[in-house]
Amino acid sequence: MPQPPSYADFLFPGGAAKALVLSMDDGPVQDRRLVGLLGRYGIRGTFHLNSGRLGRPDHIDPEEVASLYAGHEVSTHSVSHPYLDSLSRTEIAAEVGDDRAALSRLLGRDVRGHAYPFGARNATVIGVLRALGIAYGRTADQTRDFRLPADPLAWDPSCHHSAAAGLVEAFFARPDDTLALFFIYGHSWELDAGEPTNSWAYMEDLLRRLGGRDDLWYTTAIEVADYLDAIHAVRPAPTGDGLYNPS
Repeated sequence: MPQPPSYADFLFPGGAAKALVLSMDDGPVQDRRLVGLLGRYGIRGTFHLNSGRLGRPDHIDPEEVASLYAGHEVSTHSVSHPYLDSLSRTEIAAEVGDDRAALSRLLGRDVRGHAYPFGARNATVIGVLRALGIAYGRTADQTRDFRLPADPLAWDPSCHHSAAAGLVEAFFARPDDTLALFFIYGHSWELDAGEPTNSWAYMEDLLRRLGGRDDLWYTTAIEVADYLDAIHAVRPAPTGDGLYNPS
């Protein structure tokens, strides 16, 4: 029997070995400024929104979701931002499913990803998301490395944005023959703090360092999830001697 391929047999689209995902939560008004910075440096974002909070004074308006996030990914973050691991299966399904439906209507296309509010999840939460057909669920547990997820519904990011600057050089130093994903998460509202690693100046410098490279796939979480699914679906044909030869 031919063996299924491993990630070592593949590169990302465009022949890149490295990919970058910037995953930001909540949909605050500060996303407007962040989207502008991403465009300046050629970086795409994944934005996880709470549909029940849209239109509040400190959140973006529902009418601007499609235009503001054009070219980026919009993903679920639940309707009201509860601890999902404290809810019943029915309540979890309503929080995520209703959020998905509302965001999909605003965008005119299906929304398929999720970020767990407060990073809270358990086996029940993950099972409900799987039953709903959610493609991935991002946690808030930092790996401090560039691994690909073993289970996309329990997807640990590399780090919070405040720690990302310290990992940039290690990311660039990764060999170009194995897949590496720099998965940064955070919140644009945090950048108003004006702290050394949590400010708009810090974020712009981080994006400047990461942007404009030919050896990076600037992508979104759902695109990575779909690409990994495609790799898993590959079924190599046997060679003449019945062995799989990836070359």
